[in-house]
Amino acid sequence: MFKRILVRMRESIWFIPSVYTAIASLLALGMVLIDTRYNYELKAYTPSYFRTSVDLAQTILGTLSGALLTMTTVTFSTIMVVLTMYSSQFSPRALQNFLNKLSTQRVLGIFMGGFVYTILSLLFMRKASIDHEVISASVGVLLAVICLAYFAFFIHNVGTSVQVSRLIRELANDVIEALKSEKKGMQENAVVWSDEKPFFVQSFPFVTEIKSGTFGYIQYIEYKKLTEWAVGQDAIVDVVKPVGAFCGTHSVLATVYSEQEVSAKDLSSHFSLGEERSILQDVEYGIEKLVEIALRALSPGINDPNTAIRCIHSIGEVLQRASLLPGGIAVTYTKENKPCLVAMYPKADDYFYSAYSQISYYGKEDASVLNALFDSLLYIARTSKDEKSKKLVFQMSNYVWNHFTHEVLEPLDSSRLEEKRELLHVLTA
Repeated sequence: MFKRILVRMRESIWFIPSVYTAIASLLALGMVLIDTRYNYELKAYTPSYFRTSVDLAQTILGTLSGALLTMTTVTFSTIMVVLTMYSSQFSPRALQNFLNKLSTQRVLGIFMGGFVYTILSLLFMRKASIDHEVISASVGVLLAVICLAYFAFFIHNVGTSVQVSRLIRELANDVIEALKSEKKGMQENAVVWSDEKPFFVQSFPFVTEIKSGTFGYIQYIEYKKLTEWAVGQDAIVDVVKPVGAFCGTHSVLATVYSEQEVSAKDLSSHFSLGEERSILQDVEYGIEKLVEIALRALSPGINDPNTAIRCIHSIGEVLQRASLLPGGIAVTYTKENKPCLVAMYPKADDYFYSAYSQISYYGKEDASVLNALFDSLLYIARTSKDEKSKKLVFQMSNYVWNHFTHEVLEPLDSSRLEEKRELLHVLTA
């Protein structure tokens, strides 16, 4: 449940600003209550220079509300400029990385919260009901100073966010975190890997299909909840669609095999669907983001092969970790050694193909791109001790080599690339 909520929070830019606004509203009401009812009781505990007259408080709060609204407008405009740059220079899929940053959402939240506090405090600041000094204006000034500090931080954050090297590093870190989460989930569920799906259709008289009811990409699957349900019902849940797959309204998400008729109506709630894919469980989507930045850099309109090379090097780091994960058909067994959950996970072959297929095609006439692809494969070959991974590296080295247009190579390019290719064959033999 927590992960599903986290997916929704990552999709919504308004969640954290709404929380900050609600806190600011409560703070404003609390300060009004202190100024109207508990002023004399707290007067001895507050310094005199924190207290102002009602007229001065109205002037301060009115000025601050206008200033904070202006800063909020400037922040929104800056965010839109950055989003336009992300979409045109990097990738439309990279927009989420900037919008979902806690720093971006906190800046919006602190500005909106500061404006709400000042405007609400100003609403209740009336001479008719308050005939003594108040402290609401001092709190408003303190919030304005905090907002100013956040604004300076936001400008610094925007300056670093538009740097492509920082974006590539953040995307690679996101994929690595997704790999760690996937590995942890496999260990918790104690899955057993199989190349073929167990055949158990004829063993159960009742077969129930779980349909999506809506359309979109599968963002998250609660495997643990599905396992607990299957154990409780003495059934087997066969997850047909993997994370990241697109589902139509009538697509089957999973099939339930049971001894007696069961109600699988609530099981669809364990599948989270949305308009965009999410990187929480979808490692391939994270790799796709890096690939898209590389492809955009290789396009004739941008023509920035060095950015593509940085992406390829980061992809090599990601694939080195992804090659250590098992993949295929994952079967979870009960304590009685009975299968209860069957799910599909991408294999290392899928990750490698997603990473190298498009880059090797669109960079087939650039020797520096092929050189970077070989460098990333060499890194994986040197750090991997698994024979299966080495065989995959050997296969992909031949794949990218055969994709390349060798007629455009100069003799110096050919000799260097041949050396790396031979070294790859030695390491993967």
